[in-house]
Amino acid sequence: MQKIKTDRRRFLKLSSLASGGLVLGFTLPGLQALALPGEECTHFQPGAYLRIDRKGLVTIFVAKQESGQGVDTALPMIVAEELEVDFRKVKVELAPFGTLPAGMHDTGGSQSILGMYDTLRKAGAIAKAMLIQAAANSWKVNVTSCAADMGEVVHTPTMKRIGYGELVCEAAKLPIPAEVTLKSPKDFKLIGKAEKRSGLKDILTGKTKYGLDTRIPGMVVAVSVRCPVLGGKLVSYDDTVAKKVPGVLKIVAYKGTGKPMHVRDGVAIIATHTWAAMKAKEMLTVTWDEGPRNEESTVSLFETFASKAGDTPGIEVFKKGDPGNVKGAGKLSAEYAQPFLAHATMEPVNFIAEVKGDKCEIWGGLQLPDWAVDTIAKECGFKKPDIKVNLGLMGGAFGRRLHFDFAIEAVKIAQQFDRPVQLVWDRVDDTQFGMFRPANYHRLDAQWDEKGKLVSWKHHVLGTPIAYMIEGPETKNIGEMDGADAGFCYDVPNIHTGYTPVDFNINRGWLRSVDICVNTFPVESFVDEIAGKLKKDPLAFRLSLLENRPDFKTGTEAWALSQSPARIAGVLKLAAEKIGYDKPRKPKHFIGLATHSFIFAKAYAAHAIEIEMVGEKKFRITRVVAAIDCGQVINPDGLLNQMEGGLAFGLTQALKGEITIKDSRVMQDGFFSYELLMYSEMPPLEVYIIPSEAEPGGVGEVGVSTVAPALCNALAAAGHRPRNLPIRNEGFSWV
Repeated sequence: MQKIKTDRRRFLKLSSLASGGLVLGFTLPGLQALALPGEECTHFQPGAYLRIDRKGLVTIFVAKQESGQGVDTALPMIVAEELEVDFRKVKVELAPFGTLPAGMHDTGGSQSILGMYDTLRKAGAIAKAMLIQAAANSWKVNVTSCAADMGEVVHTPTMKRIGYGELVCEAAKLPIPAEVTLKSPKDFKLIGKAEKRSGLKDILTGKTKYGLDTRIPGMVVAVSVRCPVLGGKLVSYDDTVAKKVPGVLKIVAYKGTGKPMHVRDGVAIIATHTWAAMKAKEMLTVTWDEGPRNEESTVSLFETFASKAGDTPGIEVFKKGDPGNVKGAGKLSAEYAQPFLAHATMEPVNFIAEVKGDKCEIWGGLQLPDWAVDTIAKECGFKKPDIKVNLGLMGGAFGRRLHFDFAIEAVKIAQQFDRPVQLVWDRVDDTQFGMFRPANYHRLDAQWDEKGKLVSWKHHVLGTPIAYMIEGPETKNIGEMDGADAGFCYDVPNIHTGYTPVDFNINRGWLRSVDICVNTFPVESFVDEIAGKLKKDPLAFRLSLLENRPDFKTGTEAWALSQSPARIAGVLKLAAEKIGYDKPRKPKHFIGLATHSFIFAKAYAAHAIEIEMVGEKKFRITRVVAAIDCGQVINPDGLLNQMEGGLAFGLTQALKGEITIKDSRVMQDGFFSYELLMYSEMPPLEVYIIPSEAEPGGVGEVGVSTVAPALCNALAAAGHRPRNLPIRNEGFSWV
C-alpha cells in the first residue's frame, strides 16, 4: 500500500478546467466539493477524469488521442482499478479539448501511460475515498470499517452495502482528502489482466466513426491540388472545365506556409461530394513556379551521404575517452543506409473546418492539438480562444498527426467558403505529400584489443534532419541520434558519435519508434558483425558488453531518464531462451538477435528471429520471439497488440518500405508502389513479458526497432549481410 499526498494545486487546476457540465464544483477557500447553488445534484465529478451519476454509471474521460494503440482501454483501467468498479460497466469518453491544461491532450512517443499513470490512480483513489467517507457518515460508523468493492461501499463488520450512485450527492459535499492511499500492486484486480479493446466489435463491424466518417450539418467536401515541389509557388490556374462538373461549388487558391508545417501552395475544389471534387481535380489546369530546388533525388542524396561518411561529423554528439588515439589489435568498419519512410495510415488524412467571421471550429484527429491551435491562429489570423477544437478518433497515426499541415489547409480553404468544409486527401496525396521519416546513412568503426575486447566505437550518422523542417536550418537542435548518443547502450571505454546534417527538399517528420528506429538497425547489425569477425557468439558478445555497465542517463538534463543495461540483457536472454538459441537447429535454419532500450519510454525489448533459407538469398521466417520489459503492464492484451503491430511495422521497414525522390517529387503513389507487409507475410509472434512492479513504460514503439536488425542478423548467420534497407534492394526475397 502506498500513501501519497494529493497535489492540491494541480488537482484544483484540473478540476476547475473540467467540462462545462460540471455540476459539482470546488470552492477555493475550503477546497470543498459542493453542488453549485441552485443546481440539482445529478452526478459527482471530482476532477476531469471521472464522473459518477446518481444511477451509479461511471464515466471515465481519456485525454489521449486514440489511434488504434488502445489508450481508450488501458487508461480507464487505471482509474477503475483504484476506484474499485466493474470495468465492463464503465463508460469511456474522450475528454473534450479545453477541459485540461495545455499539453495534456498531447499523444505520442509512447508517453500516454507513462505520463498518466500516477494522475489517473490519484483521480480514482480520491473519488473512492470521498465515496467511502460519505457512506461512513451515512451509516455513522468509523470510515476504517468501510471498503469499496465493485462500485459499492461495504461496511465490513455487517457486510451492509450501498452503491456509489446513492452516495454521489453526499460525497460531493465533502472536502477533498489531503492524502489518499493507493493500492499495492499485489492487490491489483484489473491492472495486469488482459482486457479486449473498448469498442472492438464496432471497429470490426465498421460502426466506429473516424474522422473521415464525421458529418457536420451543411458540410461540403474539398480536395486539393498542391505544388509538386516543396517551396514552389502557384502562378495561375484554369478552372473553366473543372467548375462545370456537377456538384462543384467553388474553386479557390490558397497560399502555403513555411516552418513549422510547410503547407504548399494549393488550389482546392469545393464540392457537394467527394467524387465531384475528385473529377474536377482531374480537369484543373495549374501552372506552378517550382522554384530552384526541383531537381533533388534520393540517388544524389545517398551519393552525398556516402561521400561525407568518412569525414569528421559536422556536429559532435557524444564523446567518452579518446577513440582517435586508440590503436587496437584489430578493427572493422561498415556503412549502413535506410530510406525515407511514409506513415501510410489506413485512414488517409482528412480534416474539417468551419469559419464564421473571426471564429473557427475544427474537427479531426490531432496528436498535438495545442500546438496546432497556436499555429493555426498565427497562420490564419485568429485569436486562440476563437478556435474551437473537436478531437476525434484516428484510423492510425504512427506520428503522422503530430504534424497538422492538413489542418492549416482545411482552415485556409474554409476561410473562403461559408459552410463547414471537410478536406480529404486521397491515397496518392497521402503517399506523396506526407511527412517522411528521414533517410539516413551510418559509418561505424570499431577496434578491439588482443583479447577481443572492444576498446573503441565511432558512429557517424548522416541524415536529413526533421529539425531543419520544424525550426529551420539555423536550428541548434540535433535529431535522429537517440541510441547513438549517450544512449548507446554497450560498455566501450572510448566512444565518439557525431551527426552530419544534409538538407533535402522534402517534408520530414517523426515516425513510430522515432529516432530509435534510425539507429538500432546499424548499431545492432554492426555489433553482430564484430562478433562474427571475432568468431564470438553474438548473444554472449552482447551480454559481455552489458554485464559490467552501470545504469546510465540519457536525454536532456531536464528530462534525463535512467537506462538499465541489466534490463536490456534481461530481455535479450529471455528472447534467446524462448526461441531455443542454444538448442540444435534444423538444416538451413538460422537465428538472429537484436535488443535495445526505448530510451524515453522506460521500455526494453529484444527480438529473436529464426529463418529457413530456401534458396540463394531467399528465405522464410519460421519463428519470431519478442521479449519485453516495460515495468508494470496495464493491459497485456493491448501490449500483445502493440508488439504485433510493431512486428508488422518493423518487417515492412526491413523488407520493402521505401520512399524515393526524383526531381524533388515522391515517386510512389499508393499501396501498390509503397507496399506494406501483407497479411500473408505476417509470421506468428510469441511475446514474453518480464514480470515487474516498476513504473509502467510505453509499449507502442518499443517493438519496432529490433525487428530489422534481428532479421538481418539471421541472414548474416546464413552467410549474407544486408547493410541497406529495404533488403529487397539487395536481392533478397521471401516466401
